[in-house]
Amino acid sequence: MSRPSRRAPFAAVVTAGSLVAVCAAAAYADPTSLFAPLPWSAFQVTPLRGLWSVAGVAVFLPVLVLVTAWGTAVSFRGAAESTGRKRMVFRLWGVTVLATALARLAQMVAETAGAGVHGGARTLVATALWDCGLPASRVALIGWIPAVLGAYAHRYRPRPEEPKRRRLSAQPHYGWRWCLTGTALPLALLGPLVGPMLWEGSPAAAFYGEQLSLRRQPFGLDLGPARFAVELVTAAIVGAILLARSSRRFDYTRPADLLLGGWLAALGGGAAAGVVQTLLALPRDLQGTDLFVIPDAGLRIGTGLSLGVAFGWGVVPTLLLISRLLEVISGQRRRIATVLASATALALGSWLLAQATPSTATATPVVDAGARATAGAPLPALTVRPATTTAPALISDVNGRQVLLRGVNVNQLVDYAAPPTPGRAAVRPLGDSDFARMAALGFDVVRLDVSWSALEPSRGQFDQAYLDRIKATVAMAARHGLYTDIDMHEDAWGPALAAPAGTTCPSGSTPSLGYDGAPAWATLIDGASRCQALSRDLTPANTRAFSAFYHDTDGIQSELVRTWSLVARTFANDPAVAGYGVLNEPGVGDDAPATSSVLLGAYENRAVQAIRAAERQATGGFPHLVFIEPSVLWSGLGFDAAPPRGFSTDPYLVFAPHLYSESITMDQSLGLTLVSVERGFALAEQQAKVYGMPLWAGEWGWFGSTTSTTGSPADPAGNPAMLHRFAAAEDQARIGDAYWVWKQACGSPESDQHATVVGNLVGVDCATGKDVAPSAGTVAVLSRAYPRTAPGTLTALTSDTVSGAFSLTGVAPLATTTGPACTLDVWYPGTTKPTPTATGLTQLTVHQVPGGWRVTGCAAGDYRLSIG
Repeated sequence: MSRPSRRAPFAAVVTAGSLVAVCAAAAYADPTSLFAPLPWSAFQVTPLRGLWSVAGVAVFLPVLVLVTAWGTAVSFRGAAESTGRKRMVFRLWGVTVLATALARLAQMVAETAGAGVHGGARTLVATALWDCGLPASRVALIGWIPAVLGAYAHRYRPRPEEPKRRRLSAQPHYGWRWCLTGTALPLALLGPLVGPMLWEGSPAAAFYGEQLSLRRQPFGLDLGPARFAVELVTAAIVGAILLARSSRRFDYTRPADLLLGGWLAALGGGAAAGVVQTLLALPRDLQGTDLFVIPDAGLRIGTGLSLGVAFGWGVVPTLLLISRLLEVISGQRRRIATVLASATALALGSWLLAQATPSTATATPVVDAGARATAGAPLPALTVRPATTTAPALISDVNGRQVLLRGVNVNQLVDYAAPPTPGRAAVRPLGDSDFARMAALGFDVVRLDVSWSALEPSRGQFDQAYLDRIKATVAMAARHGLYTDIDMHEDAWGPALAAPAGTTCPSGSTPSLGYDGAPAWATLIDGASRCQALSRDLTPANTRAFSAFYHDTDGIQSELVRTWSLVARTFANDPAVAGYGVLNEPGVGDDAPATSSVLLGAYENRAVQAIRAAERQATGGFPHLVFIEPSVLWSGLGFDAAPPRGFSTDPYLVFAPHLYSESITMDQSLGLTLVSVERGFALAEQQAKVYGMPLWAGEWGWFGSTTSTTGSPADPAGNPAMLHRFAAAEDQARIGDAYWVWKQACGSPESDQHATVVGNLVGVDCATGKDVAPSAGTVAVLSRAYPRTAPGTLTALTSDTVSGAFSLTGVAPLATTTGPACTLDVWYPGTTKPTPTATGLTQLTVHQVPGGWRVTGCAAGDYRLSIG
């Protein structure tokens, strides 16, 4: 073996220092903070608002430096003289990956502890374990730089006076058989616990699409799927090979050396498991023309590294336990203390990981007396029907019918910042005629966007006049047969985030505009830059404001929760209110996914609990739906790590992402498609399935201009081809949506200030102020035939937007033959009376309504309806 030289500490300093430098450079070069191991804000000194505000500097960087320096020193201390520079580069490269994972693990726990996360320590540990592999996978791409610098900053000084010690591989206890035992045993013992936690139970589980939960089998055995077993076997074998090969070059007689070597081997085994998972997913990922295989592979390999972190500690006590126990049995040495310590460590670690597996049990929805009293109303109260073995969770009314909420966003009550162009209004007037036109398009819901800044303009002071406007709007919509989803809207945090006049920004960025959302008194940015580069949602001031919100700094999150109590009390017994969207496109914060997944889920759970408490206290109140969104990255990327499964046990939640794939996602600006329209639906459906929630698309659109005067279904305005693809995918999923947006003003900060006509559905001529009708192609898609209510469960749905052909099938309970519970209600557009054909339906009627027709009938058992 080598003799440690005076340059070994120097090499440790070089490796650790250069790793910090490359992490800082990556953070600085990546304004999105999505691809860097650590966001740039972690390197900045800001006012102390809690441990979370300095977790990067106070936790991540110190752990990163200490583990890297320790790993480098241990590697040089135990390296054989024959160990070459190349081998040392690979070794130190692994050290940088391990150091990053452990640093992130510590940071995640420090940053999210005490945040009121549902599930407490279980959820925190589980999500910290899952997340730590993601920055580690990013460092794997750049870790070779400090590895090379560290390897070449040291030179060996042999000890001629001492005989060369035996290589560890010559010792029988550390041959490949013992190495395999050391990796396979902890994997076999803990795999059933950690595997589901890291794969199926993690915030990214929805992307994988494979169910890893252990199912109760006959004879009381819990057996995992064969695919998962293949991944664990791969991790064990690869880890054992790496451990056995490294033991020929590095001295593992010391526990510290074995700890490092075992953890590095486990990391390699975990990465191999991630690669196997990636390969098994290729047939699905390569379907279609998008490039989802790239981010999916990164997520899977990152999760594999997390698996290595979770199991790496177990390799050391397992090997020590086995080897020392054999020495005791053979009488070679008395190692009772080591045996007991190793057994205790293994048992304690197993118990801790078992405790870290989060609980995901959800209560069963109940139709209480208040909701049941609305059964005969024109708009009965809505609830959730839980998933079954044959059908996903569904939105239903209290009569037991599946409800497809299809409609449009209305932003005409939003409190936008001052218009960028003086003299232009930020919003357009909203009146009864708007809802009449919506109803004539067949819509049955509006997503009514409201503003916290208007509800609570001063802290603790609510604006009753604004709340009355919301009540009046809900009533107007109801008179035209439209439910209302009251959505707490925000874009780029709030109006106060606008850069002051005269702000000068660096090249490549511009002063940020003010949008809508939070009031000025709740805007805490600590001097962060208001200059926008790639996206308004990734402006430093925006991410800082959201981090302060997620951590409830100065109680600002608590104030929004209190605002939700007020809104919920106001509409507690109103069945026309479908439900509430607790926050539109939540920002990512300074440290995704800690902020945008774990802490977002904590806020959403708090808001839900406040809503339920207000409903229980109100006379005749009943639970309304709550629409849960992932962060704004889902809108911008087509996917994101949503709040962890089990973040809330409330049974009336609906997963409501915004499906903008192939329209305004960031990949389109690069001429790429990471997530296609169809893939977007598949990912959203899988996430909803993991949650056990119904799926509803809260926003979609922006496939091009929708305004035209030609009126032809084949008109290029609005990009009908993309609209048709979206419609077909939506019908196949049998869900509803809210198109963005009904009317947008010329002075809205979201409008092109140089355009002569703005708007996404009903446009406006900025010169005259007159409406500009949407193209016939757009109308054909948005007003296509669909079932407003369907008894039982829909099993198939198709609606051709060109020919008008329509068909559906479903299964209804046999017991009910009259009344609302058996009534199928289908919207069909146009002036030509449809001629339906049906089986399993009685009392079939067709009657004309503004804009189209309503086809109704009573269903029992298997039923089918077709038109055209």
